[in-house]
Amino acid sequence: MSEQPRILNNRYQLERKLGQGGMATVYLGRDLRLNRPVAIKVLHGQYASDEQFLRRFKHEADAAAQLGHPNIVRVYDIGAEGDFHYIVMEYVQGTDLKEIIELQAPLPVPRTLAIVRQIAEALQAAHDSGLVHRDVKPQNVLIDSNDYARLSDFGIAKSKQSSALTDPGTTFGTADYLAPEQAQGLGATPLSDVYALGVLTYEMLTGRLPFSGDSPLAVALQHIQATPPALRNYNPSIPPQLEAIVLQAMAKDPAQRPQSARAFAELLRLYRERGNQATMAVPSANVGRVPAAQEPADVRPPRQQPAPQARPRQNYAPPLAAQQPVPMNPSTEKRQSSGCGLWVVAILLLVGIGALAYVLMFTNVMDSITQAFGGKQATQVVPTGEPTPAPEMVEVPPLVGKSESEVLELLKSLELGEQRKAPRNDLAPAATVIEQDIAPGTKVAKGTVIPFTLSLGPAQVEIDDVTRQQFEVASDTLTRAGFKVIRKDAPNQTIPAGFVLSQNPPAGLKLAQGSEIELVVSIGDMVTFPNIIGIKRADAEAILAARSDLRLDIVDEQGPDLIPNFDSVEPNTVVSATANGQPVENGNFIPRNSVIVIGVRRP
Repeated sequence: MSEQPRILNNRYQLERKLGQGGMATVYLGRDLRLNRPVAIKVLHGQYASDEQFLRRFKHEADAAAQLGHPNIVRVYDIGAEGDFHYIVMEYVQGTDLKEIIELQAPLPVPRTLAIVRQIAEALQAAHDSGLVHRDVKPQNVLIDSNDYARLSDFGIAKSKQSSALTDPGTTFGTADYLAPEQAQGLGATPLSDVYALGVLTYEMLTGRLPFSGDSPLAVALQHIQATPPALRNYNPSIPPQLEAIVLQAMAKDPAQRPQSARAFAELLRLYRERGNQATMAVPSANVGRVPAAQEPADVRPPRQQPAPQARPRQNYAPPLAAQQPVPMNPSTEKRQSSGCGLWVVAILLLVGIGALAYVLMFTNVMDSITQAFGGKQATQVVPTGEPTPAPEMVEVPPLVGKSESEVLELLKSLELGEQRKAPRNDLAPAATVIEQDIAPGTKVAKGTVIPFTLSLGPAQVEIDDVTRQQFEVASDTLTRAGFKVIRKDAPNQTIPAGFVLSQNPPAGLKLAQGSEIELVVSIGDMVTFPNIIGIKRADAEAILAARSDLRLDIVDEQGPDLIPNFDSVEPNTVVSATANGQPVENGNFIPRNSVIVIGVRRP
């Protein structure tokens, strides 16, 4: 190119080179007619004479231009001037995902999921339109400063598949993300894009590609034959459930993968939601605690046994034979155990015989006393020691959720003691019982001390600034800090759909955990449909005529065949409306510059 900026077809000025690939060079340009920056992709000269390639290139670029998805780089124009064949596209100020991976990977799980789900939605829109990308890789994903992702290179990506892996100009990136069926020379399908997206996710989470080799062919063979290493080999912090989802997307058999890009995104969404629930659950004190390791038998200190209770002296001496221990044969461990068992039996026999002798002796004494009193038995036998009456039992009441004063009064009325344990922060109001050591309903003796824990109230946490972040990432940040997130949608001409416009309360304030934070989220460049259904036709037409962001196309006069309550509606009253062919109601958000059709009750 000459030093003077080149202008294509008197409209697109090439300003500076942004990047170069095997098939095209991308320039930052300017649309002189609309005075806006654009990205201009100029094909390399060797493709200019390939008529079949150029026809496919134009067809697929036209198809990409019709997608109109917010996560797909918009195609504005396609043209040629001499040997220059070019595509004019939306200019995304940011960087490609490959550069982010090289500088920052492994990326945090919430950020990875947010970006991958955007790419998956873009792919689903393409697949729904009959277009397979065939070259999903981080170099073809553009990320702006708000982490908003846009998928690019639809037209060229499909055409590249007509070249073999060893053709000049083919990049290593193609082989790195190539589905096994593509590597085998079979036709690419939407599930091939799902596989590539799985590899991309693998790389974002680990900072590594699953397969590497000295040539694209060596890498392609591994995609066909080799099992990808577990992600946790490179990043142990990756949850096993997430690892399983990524590896499922990389299954060799397309039938084993998620059956659409949206299905893959849905698996990630469900994982994220379940992960948040697990994070917010309050485990019991023993959950996740590692048991103490057992010491070896030869170094373990002996357990301290409780001291045996003193037995009363026996007046009866057992026979000598019963006192002699049973000899043990130490030849086997089993016989040693049997010897111990015999000792136990012998001791029990001794105790039993002694007790029996004591009872017989006591009976003989009582008979003698009876005879001394003329054959009459004593009317009362007083055993040794004073009798102990049974304690009065009460049920422990439920304390959790009650105030401290209520609990103290309740325990006092039941004649139970109280013990306040160290209080802690909790979402419950301050001075409210949040835990009791003895479960409600347990029967205990009066006077028993009941330990319980009081709340200090919610902890005060500083609110992070989550504006200009994707809603999923912002919500995850605030939820993990202990806040409840309320979403409110609003249109915005400059901030892409799904990103946070504002938050209330603002960042920097300290708020109690459990408090609600409202996030206003962009729904993109949308406008509000005016309240014209139910008013007169002339008034509705006047309202629409005053709107520069809507265009009235047709007024459809409708009869009883379309209006069920035709006779109850006044003539020339607006009864329905559509925006871009879709039914719409008063107050709905619709795309800017929508084409409006209103239905009125005919005169």
